[in-house]
Amino acid sequence: MPATLPGVSAAARAAEGTPPEPAGSPAAARGAIAPGGRQPVRLDLGCGTKRREGFLGVDRFVCPAVRVLGDVSRLPFGDGCADEIWLDNVIEHVLDIPALMAEVARVGRPGCLVRVLTPHFSAVSSWRDPTHVHHLSYFSMDHFAKPSTAHYAGGGFDVVRRELQFSHSPSGWIARLIFALSPHAYESQFCFVFRARTLYFELVVRAPRAR
Repeated sequence: MPATLPGVSAAARAAEGTPPEPAGSPAAARGAIAPGGRQPVRLDLGCGTKRREGFLGVDRFVCPAVRVLGDVSRLPFGDGCADEIWLDNVIEHVLDIPALMAEVARVGRPGCLVRVLTPHFSAVSSWRDPTHVHHLSYFSMDHFAKPSTAHYAGGGFDVVRRELQFSHSPSGWIARLIFALSPHAYESQFCFVFRARTLYFELVVRAPRAR
């Protein structure tokens, strides 16, 4: 049985075998997470069928791993309630990525770790799924960290780690070599010849600026 997080009424019902509450229900409106609870609160947004140990699964579709029903771009949680957030192969499905990231920044406490996993734009898997609406780059998350893009991307994050993963085939090792020499050159000139596979990012929610 999954652990019940403090103040998470939907999670408690799910642990007891009761279906999760929709975001618009009275129970969800009472607050799925109480900001006063200090057991670390970890959200797995767009979890689908994958249950992540120690995380509260959130999705708009009813699936075995879901404990709170809701739109990831309009989360049914209070401000600054989450300590860690996962976006595992979710961001490429969301029409408005800045709106999604603004919600992540809103519900994340200052210092909240945000993990993002998504196909690289050169990967066949990025294009195979007809529900993918975005194809992202090694540099895409910079738009949520740079002051120069904050007026339209929203900002509020620091990118603390990024990785580009490749296959273990001969072409994958060639891609690794080119990428190690220059990520910019790899993406602009070589990535559709020697394809990458998966992007992984770690971002940290910044503390709001004092006014």
